[in-house]
Amino acid sequence: MAMAAKTPASRHFRLWLGLSLVLLAAMFYIHLRTGFNHLSDEVLWQVLLGRGTEAQNLTVFDFRMVRSVLAVLIGSGLAMAGSIFQTISRNELASPSLLGVNAGAGLLVMLLIDQKSLDASLGFWEIPVAAVLGGTMAALAIYGLAYKKGRTLSPYTLVLTGISLTAGIHALQMLLVVRLDPQKFHVVNAWIIGSISGNTWAHVWTLLPVVLVLGLLLWSRSQDLNLLSLTDETAIGLGLPLNRARFLYLMVAVVLAACCVAIGGNIGFVGLICPHIARRLAGADFFRLLPLTAILGALLVLSADWVARVIIAPDEMLLGIVVSLIGAPYFLYILVRTGK
Repeated sequence: MAMAAKTPASRHFRLWLGLSLVLLAAMFYIHLRTGFNHLSDEVLWQVLLGRGTEAQNLTVFDFRMVRSVLAVLIGSGLAMAGSIFQTISRNELASPSLLGVNAGAGLLVMLLIDQKSLDASLGFWEIPVAAVLGGTMAALAIYGLAYKKGRTLSPYTLVLTGISLTAGIHALQMLLVVRLDPQKFHVVNAWIIGSISGNTWAHVWTLLPVVLVLGLLLWSRSQDLNLLSLTDETAIGLGLPLNRARFLYLMVAVVLAACCVAIGGNIGFVGLICPHIARRLAGADFFRLLPLTAILGALLVLSADWVARVIIAPDEMLLGIVVSLIGAPYFLYILVRTGK
């Protein structure tokens, strides 16, 4: 860690942290201004200071701000989960989707919607609970298949098992899609691609403690996460119970990602590219890496949702499409760079 402190990334950490916070605050304000009904800066500030009309308050606080806050929470949660997955698997291309979290969540949500009659409305908790259960079960299945008693869990075996099981889950999803009627398919399609429109403050208050508590827990265990980045022999020699630590932090990351996916849908690439960028800016020390990763994730999802709302206005694109358009080229860049 003493060597890491001398790197340029560590020396400029405060600069990058401050700059990213300024950009996030600016993007949050721009996001609040954007919508079907245009609000000037003067009107928006009046509303934020409590002097708006009832209609203006409804527009800003109950529609736009809910979406803005959820974008921040989902982006930061997915990014932090991605950083843990990349550390445990020792793979820069790892993300929540790699260990089946997104696929498992999507499969259980599709089964739930498929079993519901068209006349029955889904309860507030049904899709989030199904998504968390599906993501957790998929990750546990992958861990169980990769784990061999009496041996140290191999990150490479974990990755290969995750890729295989995720592919199988996607095949089951395709079989379910063809039997869905058009109305159910529209609901499933929006969730699978990823969208945060139509949510309420109840979703915010549900997700906020999860992201905050689990994020602080991971940050407080930065030393353990740093040890997980080392070779197995070094980590064990420094006193880390390797298999137990990998399982514990894997489950924390799975729950964190699954809760974000439960409310925002299957938003990809956030957990892949944000930890990668943060690592290049802040270095590998999790005490610095994790906060910057969270801020970059929030900035990415907030910016992508703003683009989704303005690019074909007055209509809007689904958030997941915009994130994929940003993330796919960066994924190829990482692939080419790591292959050299």
